[in-house]
Amino acid sequence: MFNLFKKGAVNKKIPSDYKHLLLQEEYERMLGYVFSYFNEKGEEVIKLGDGFLTVKDDTGKEMKYGFDNLVRMVAAADKDDWEQVVYSHFNKVNFSDAPYSFYFKDYGHARQYLKVLIKDEGILKTEYGADLVARKDFPGTCTVLVFDYDNQFRFLKKEDIKEWHKTEEELFHEALDNIAGEEVQIHSIKHDEGFEVFSFFSGDFSAAKMIDPEKNAEFSIGRFGAVIAIPTKGAAFCSPISDRNVMQILEMLAPVITGFFEKDPGSITASFFWYYKGVIREFPTRPTADGYVTVSLPKELEELFKSPTP
Repeated sequence: MFNLFKKGAVNKKIPSDYKHLLLQEEYERMLGYVFSYFNEKGEEVIKLGDGFLTVKDDTGKEMKYGFDNLVRMVAAADKDDWEQVVYSHFNKVNFSDAPYSFYFKDYGHARQYLKVLIKDEGILKTEYGADLVARKDFPGTCTVLVFDYDNQFRFLKKEDIKEWHKTEEELFHEALDNIAGEEVQIHSIKHDEGFEVFSFFSGDFSAAKMIDPEKNAEFSIGRFGAVIAIPTKGAAFCSPISDRNVMQILEMLAPVITGFFEKDPGSITASFFWYYKGVIREFPTRPTADGYVTVSLPKELEELFKSPTP
């Protein structure tokens, strides 16, 4: 299965980021299915790294595919289903550009398909992410404008939006309005310590809804704002801050957030954030000598607790 490509063309050693999900031999088995898929299409895998797979078609055109989500989907599936998972994944993301030639010329029709996804900010430093239409909402991440058509995402680049003659601010406003209309499952758990945690689950847009919790989850904001976690695109957590027991909230949520971040598709960040009156701040962290990480309150939240009338 592996002799379909030139020896050494792709490094088959499992990256350290995936070692908690797959063994080396399992990773190679998954790559075998990936190579077979593109070989059957007459295309060549030429590079795998930084979370992206680069493929060259028979015309010499290069395409990039996100790889992290596929690894997590395979790891969560029965081994007998891995080939189907791989083939289904790439069949979904391999789509014709034909519809976009129409929609990119007609904003009136295109606007309904605008959405956003939150990604690690490192994507902007890659060759693929250099020209993406993006902004920052959560520290350490970027909010990327996407075109959600026929259950397929296209990350929009600045070249794509030129003919719409709209500012990026206008496009993000439209996209977030569309996000507000997306359905999510909301669950609430009240803890004996006196705080409540709301969880938001969906296929793709739970994290994106947390960009504007005032609109999408006003009930989850307390007197001192809210603790927010967005480990993956489809899972988000929000807890109202009504008193000073913030560290208890973080302590309870930490293993849950880590679990989602490490195992679920669409991982974003395991960090915690504080939302207050339209501003999102990250809870500061500091590594310890024994390999752990300590979390502390943002100084602005500490000052707010001292204020008599926040």
